[in-house]
Amino acid sequence: MYSRQTLGACWPTYGRAELDFEPVPEGTASSCEFACSALPEPDDELEEALVQGVMRELAGEGSNSPEARRGNSVGVRVIVRALWWHPADSCEGVFVRLGALAVREALQCVAEDREPQEIVTRVSLL
Repeated sequence: MYSRQTLGACWPTYGRAELDFEPVPEGTASSCEFACSALPEPDDELEEALVQGVMRELAGEGSNSPEARRGNSVGVRVIVRALWWHPADSCEGVFVRLGALAVREALQCVAEDREPQEIVTRVSLL
């Protein structure tokens, strides 16, 4: 999934991540681990923002977004396979949002018994 960069935009909007989701036994806490090298290089703040978005969504804590999932928590192991960012065109808010969108897509795949689809969006930071 990724957020497109909009030419002429004032806000940084670029981010791209590939995540895998694996079920965990009931009662096991969710976890997020990195099994990738981020490009152009690792960035602790952006990686933490991605994890924050994933964990909030798994906990069923919505956001300001009207389509946000709210409800019971879900337990999974999340593996970040790839992460791309740009020094001028990426920010933490983009990766929080990408983490939440990835969880929603994973849950839809389970509900609809289908393969994951790439998500392309322009992330709204407001």
